[in-house]
Amino acid sequence: MVLQQRQRLVTGGSEAGRTWRLGQAASCVALLASLLVGVLALTASAQVAPPAAKTEEPQTPPPASPTPANQIPPQPQEPAAAKAYGVFDQACAGCHQTGRLKTLKQPAASLGNILDIDALARNAALVQPGNPDGSPIYTLMQSRAMPAELPGETSLPEITATELATIRDWITQLPPSAGCTDRSRVAPHDIAASMAQALKNLEPARALTARFISLAPLYNACATPTEIDSARQALASLINSLSFGLEPVRLTAHDPAGLLLELDLSLIGWDAERWDRLALRAPAAPFTVLDAATHKATGTTVPLVNADWLADTATRAPLYYELLGLPETLPALFASLRIDTSDQKRGSADRIGLKTSAVARGNRLIERRPFANGAAWISQEFAPTASRPDMFDLLIAAAGSNSGSRPQAQPDATLLHFDLPNGFAAYYIANASGMRLNDVPQSVLKDDAHPSAKFAATQSCLSCHSASPVALARGRADDLRTRLTGDNNVSKEVREKLLALHSDAAELQRKIDTDQTRVQQLLAAAGIEPGRRVDGLEPLPALIARYRRAITATELSDLVDLEPKMLFDLGKNGSAALADVITRIGFGPVPRAEVDAVLPEIAARRGLGALGPVAAQTPSRLTDAAAGPALVLKTERPVFQSGDLLSITARPSINCNLTVLTLDARGRATVLYPNEFDANNSVEAGREVRIPSDKAPYQFRLKDKGYETLIGICTSGSKSVDGIHHDFEKQRFTELGDYRAFLNRSWGNRDGGDAKPARGRPARKSGDTPAEAVKPDAQARTAIRIKIE
Repeated sequence: MVLQQRQRLVTGGSEAGRTWRLGQAASCVALLASLLVGVLALTASAQVAPPAAKTEEPQTPPPASPTPANQIPPQPQEPAAAKAYGVFDQACAGCHQTGRLKTLKQPAASLGNILDIDALARNAALVQPGNPDGSPIYTLMQSRAMPAELPGETSLPEITATELATIRDWITQLPPSAGCTDRSRVAPHDIAASMAQALKNLEPARALTARFISLAPLYNACATPTEIDSARQALASLINSLSFGLEPVRLTAHDPAGLLLELDLSLIGWDAERWDRLALRAPAAPFTVLDAATHKATGTTVPLVNADWLADTATRAPLYYELLGLPETLPALFASLRIDTSDQKRGSADRIGLKTSAVARGNRLIERRPFANGAAWISQEFAPTASRPDMFDLLIAAAGSNSGSRPQAQPDATLLHFDLPNGFAAYYIANASGMRLNDVPQSVLKDDAHPSAKFAATQSCLSCHSASPVALARGRADDLRTRLTGDNNVSKEVREKLLALHSDAAELQRKIDTDQTRVQQLLAAAGIEPGRRVDGLEPLPALIARYRRAITATELSDLVDLEPKMLFDLGKNGSAALADVITRIGFGPVPRAEVDAVLPEIAARRGLGALGPVAAQTPSRLTDAAAGPALVLKTERPVFQSGDLLSITARPSINCNLTVLTLDARGRATVLYPNEFDANNSVEAGREVRIPSDKAPYQFRLKDKGYETLIGICTSGSKSVDGIHHDFEKQRFTELGDYRAFLNRSWGNRDGGDAKPARGRPARKSGDTPAEAVKPDAQARTAIRIKIE
């Protein structure tokens, strides 16, 4: 690239026309437009090749064995990967490796297998091979957002300059993704043909209740056989958790690879209207074109949905409540389930009171109540409030009143976890007035693994309960019972009245074990293997998390059944939103929600029509956990000719100070913005900044053939970042030299040098100690690459 002043806009001086050579360009094609500070943040992806033509039927994957919950992936043999493993083990495993978690009960941000280096390298939402500056797994460390402080933990050391360089080197040497070399793409018409054949083999009455679920998007996205099999088990868990049937059901596979699963609505007590209430929301439904016979046989316009979309959408309130027909108030739910809460006698409830727990801000009162379907666990949540006594005092006072009412205290929220007729679990949340809630304020419940999100009905519950009826640890002390038996200020009458509602520890544990045994039997009946993990998560939460990943150009091309070139051509004449998504996805992954929002327009422009509204993006733990400062960086296209002029567009999600760099093939960096002509780099949230603007007295002209990396950094605090210091009297565009060496110096020298502990954390025992830092500014980082031909 050559930086040059526009002579027509510059007056006076011999500097007009002076040029600065930045050097050759950098490596690889493809890139990212937007970075969400969170583990589900976005990254760049390799330039997409057209999907390979289908040459053979997919083969049935080999049987997959369950992944034990505490199995730790071994250290790889390859030197760079082995070094990266060591850094992740030291700095990240305490939050992101099942079996190594410290104070967290569940992996943070739905990333629970960070030591599986091969799987991590394949995750385009976290790692961009060859492009560390576009890889959130690296940029979150670089921005000092990771490693994060753990709850109750003050001794986590911050990552050092050497460790940061280790992760950078590992990503830099990763080869570009070759896609799925072990399989041929399964196109929508292949799935449609399998459906048509399956329906031909069914009696007409049976075909009317047949619905289908496709795993093809996961297969085409290179999911491993184990991941595909785990997705099947996740679907079995989901369907049985939405069933009115009396027995667990299994899904029927209709193709050799098991990618098309059939659900018989009659077995789960659903009618066609209930299915349509869900399926008509599917934004990708129009792209699998079905013949008239299929629609007639099934009696619906949408007999097919994708598995990952189904898992995400059906578990989000309020749709989840609607699918199960759950009433809008807690008393109405108790009445419909015939759970009697009016008379608490010995044996009618097993109560335990907790002063603290992993999810509650304050005290919890948990009851197990038997009813016709099995058991209901009712958790009353009491947020800590300075102006009122704690729950224990409230209960004791209520029990000692002369009102004659049952001992009670008003909770701030109530969580209900209860058995359906088939024994699988359903979930419900109500507020202090008993009205149904989609999520709970953070002042009442928290999820340390997703600290920026509200506690969401169903999806947050699944983190702990997807394979267990209750999350009480064995031998968990009953703090309320201890208080009652040890407080001499509590009268004998009140003590006996309240203790009558508590089983002793052994009896409660026996009932918990009975519930757990029953659940294990139900899972086996549905073909679900207890203890299975994928990415360190239970299968259903893992499938939901996979859907929430940013989507790549290849995945979008497969989803809408268009060659990449045709897809990009479609975006040129579409709406601003469609053009933005299509342009950005040419550089790297785009958030799934943004892609889903433009799918109806893609369908309409292809003459396919939109069958229903896109599912509302209701607040949920998984979306909010990823939310944070984001930066979109793009150019008008990913490929240029030598001699072309280049303009860069940046759009931050917060008010920030913007820095844009260029990185050449030799690893040398130059700051493009701010510069002598545009020294004020303050940018308002949501505003697009074009660099250079049409009126700027300089321009960027591409010269050297190859690849060039553009890096964007948005910081809420300082005008400059990473120790960059500008002296525009000496350099109109600040040159940083070797970027890797510059970053190492910057990290070590920041806030006082490499010899001081960071954020009050003690230094690690190695000699390479981290820099001292105050709480870092909010940052978003991303990088895209362009090709010059």
